[in-house]
Parts: sequence; structure tokens; C-alpha cells
Amino acid sequence: MKLWTYRFRPVVEGAEIPVALETAFTWSRLVVDAPEGPRDDRQDYQREPYRLHRVEIPSAAGPLVFESGPRNAWTFGLRVSRDGVTLWESHRDPHAYLGRMRAMLVSRQGDRPAIDNSVFRRNAPAIAADVALGLLFFVTGKLTDLRTAALVTAGAGLALLPLQWALRHLLRRPVDLLGGMALFGVGMLLLSAGFSWYFDSEFAVQLKATVLGGVSAVAFALDALGGGKLLARRVASYLPYRDVHARRLGLGLALTGAVMAGANLLVALAWSKDVWLFYTTWADFLIAAGMGQWAVAWARQGEGPDAGARPGSG
Repeated sequence: MKLWTYRFRPVVEGAEIPVALETAFTWSRLVVDAPEGPRDDRQDYQREPYRLHRVEIPSAAGPLVFESGPRNAWTFGLRVSRDGVTLWESHRDPHAYLGRMRAMLVSRQGDRPAIDNSVFRRNAPAIAADVALGLLFFVTGKLTDLRTAALVTAGAGLALLPLQWALRHLLRRPVDLLGGMALFGVGMLLLSAGFSWYFDSEFAVQLKATVLGGVSAVAFALDALGGGKLLARRVASYLPYRDVHARRLGLGLALTGAVMAGANLLVALAWSKDVWLFYTTWADFLIAAGMGQWAVAWARQGEGPDAGARPGSG
């Protein structure tokens, strides 16, 4: 599935040549709209070493070479040259992130790809369930009150456990609706439900994410102190990377939980219920995704006895 298309319009010798770089999780494709017809270069990250995209098109003064690669972790750049002489660049040093990207896509153990995208397919039901619970809380919170929304969502989350068991027996294959964190996830859901039930206050419900975030941060921090052998190792087994350092991942997730707890407290104290409801449903997810990506990237830089092992594979 294509995720994004980066577009460039280099002007070479007075002529504009449209260029597009299509990107996905496992592949990318550079398309140059040459005068004689489109030319493209595609690469599959799982089947070949990561490289610059390269497309050549003929011209009166000699072939034009279009090369595209990562400029940083988020964007790509393009360079057009002839006989090694640069004629146009989208940015200064447009391929500055190439070495880092190559390192990220190669496992520290041999030449195996560092990314195992089958994990995304395996975790699709858990991701869908998580999104559904978030939407349920948002809608219920709008239609009723936050205490009712919290209890309904916690109940729905707990209902995933017997549903997961039933699906596994009916389909006769593994089905994961809890993201591989069954005991921890159920414990957090019980804590969430108990908190919402005991404190009959909308403001207390708003503070629940701060309490749960703090509990999660402490749990991952303690796990990291022990080498990340329990919670972090389990989380790592559900990531698509083979080179995650479990202790670093635990520390990163502990910091993520602490930041999220603090951010929720700030929004709950400073703004209205509607603003908080929007934050906890949408903005909270974006911040968590950004922090989570940082935590995983930092964990992949670690060196240690478990840095090259596939956590949870045993």
C-alpha cells in the first residue's frame, strides 16, 4: 500500500521535468516524466540492500542522472547530474540520511533485513481493536459523561479477552486483540475501570490517564532496571525490528509514559472538558506515536547482549 508521494520539479537547462517518489512500508519507486515517456526505478527493501533510486534519461549533451534518497528521517531529496556534475538539487546534501537509513534496515546479525513486516499483518486486529476503543470513548463521552464513557470503554476492553479466546478456538489460529500484553493490558483495564467507578467525578476521569500513565511509566522503568526481560521484551516481540535492545526500549517507554501523564495533566488543568476530550482522542495519539517512534529508534541504537537477538522469539 502506497503511503506518500514526494514530488519534485527540477528545472534543467530551461526545461522542467516532473519527478515523483512513491513510498510505502516495504518499497519505493522513483518516476521521472521524461519527454520520451516515463522512466522509473523501484526497490523492495526486503529483497535488496537499501540504495539510492537512480534513473537515467537521454539528452543532447549526455545522459541526465536523477538520484533520490532520504534527506532525514521524514523526507527525501533529489539530485540531478550529468557526468558527475550537479545540475539541480532539491536541498543541500539531499541524501544526507542514506548511511543512517542503510544501518537501520540491516540487522546486526548477518545480512538479514532488520525489518520484519509480517508483524504489521499479525498485529492488525490489535491495532483495529485499539482504534475502536478510542472511538468508543470519544463518542460515548460526547453523548453521555466522561465517567460513563470510561466505564463503557473499560468494559469493552475487558470483553476483548473472552472474544480473543473464542476467535482462537473458532478460527483455529492465533488471534491477538490485546497487542500481546494480555496480563498487563487486563490489569490496566481493571485499574481504569476501578478508578472510574470509585471517583464519581468527570475531572477525576480526566486525571485517570495521568494516573495510568504514571503507573505504566513506573512499571516499564522497573522492568528496564531488570534488563527489560518482561514487559519491554514482550513489546519488542511485537515490533517489526530484529535489533531492538530490550532495556533501552523499557527506559524509552517509561519516559513516554511519564511525558504522556504530564501532558494529560496539563491539558486537564488548563483547558475545558471538550478540549481535553479532543486531546485524549486525537492529539494524545499523535504525541504517543512520536514518542514511541523515538523510543524504538533509540532502542535500536543500543549495544548489549540482547541487542541483536529477536526478543520474545523463544
